[in-house]
Amino acid sequence: MAQLKDYTPWQVQELLDSQYWNYHLTPEEVGEIETAIHNLKVSGPQAVSFNQLKKTLAAVSEELENGTGTVLLKGFPFQKHWEEELADIYLILCRQMGIPIRQSGSDWDSPSREKSQFVTYIRAEADSSKNGQQSNDAYKLHTDRYDLLSLLCLRQARVGGENRLASAVTIYNEMLQSHPELAEGLFQGMPWLYEGEGGWISYPTWQIHKGKFTTQVSSTYPRLSQFVEGAPRLTESHQEGLNLLQVIGDRVGIQLKLEPGDWLMVNNHVVYHARASWEIESGDYDRLLLRVCFSPHNSRELPDTEAFRRIWGAVKAGQPRGGFLPNHKLSPDQAINEPLSLTESYWLDKYLKVRWLGMN
Repeated sequence: MAQLKDYTPWQVQELLDSQYWNYHLTPEEVGEIETAIHNLKVSGPQAVSFNQLKKTLAAVSEELENGTGTVLLKGFPFQKHWEEELADIYLILCRQMGIPIRQSGSDWDSPSREKSQFVTYIRAEADSSKNGQQSNDAYKLHTDRYDLLSLLCLRQARVGGENRLASAVTIYNEMLQSHPELAEGLFQGMPWLYEGEGGWISYPTWQIHKGKFTTQVSSTYPRLSQFVEGAPRLTESHQEGLNLLQVIGDRVGIQLKLEPGDWLMVNNHVVYHARASWEIESGDYDRLLLRVCFSPHNSRELPDTEAFRRIWGAVKAGQPRGGFLPNHKLSPDQAINEPLSLTESYWLDKYLKVRWLGMN
């Protein structure tokens, strides 16, 4: 395997120097958001439009897919608006760039599920995971099963809650130099816990398809696969490779603490993310992020293999894919309005318990 030299590898200074990192929304762009919130309340979604912001988000989409794979926009106007109003306009803005995908961290029986399956309120409900509640646990570097992760910070914890990002391609390049046998081993499938028949699937950490890198990383799902009957054992090479990935990522990545009004977006195919734990408080320091995950209109094609089809549901470029139950009869961009089957309910429960365990 050869080192990758496209635009996606970055070191910290290269990210800091990129155009859409710490990009402050202009007064015109802020005004368009304020007007859109007003028009949405008065006349509904059909009255919402953007001009300059639409152009900016098109450039952001290009940076996410073909540049650094992550952007940080600052100055989102949140102070004068209710959380629900912000969630509504935030979802509309994400639709400018792609197709929102349903998430599992929502109330599937809620009458508001048409929206709640696509906007998740990320906050700590308990000091540790209990009965599927969200926790303030720390997560190691990992990816989510979405093309794009989008986080809008409305409140930040006084102590803790930092995020860390690292370029997956930079980690790959460095591992290839120092431990080529471990780097090449991560292109081979390893057992993952899977919400489908058999309970596990063989899936590679890294793949390169038509010149594009794609990755899925978790410390949790390979480990939990070891409790599934019939799943093969993780090899020593896989375990060493995953551990080294974290070590390199901690060294080459960037740590940041989102501020209220910050809008962070991450391409899960090329950038890993992590978070630190935080102290749970109420009021102004009740840490709250709004999460939308979407498949961008300019997303990359994925390998057309059984493993990728089962994990993602669709592999063609620009298609809605990933998220919770990607192979459900309804497309990942459609809310599930009917009761889940017994099998789906079982895996939803399993997923939520794992999702908030902090084992990543």
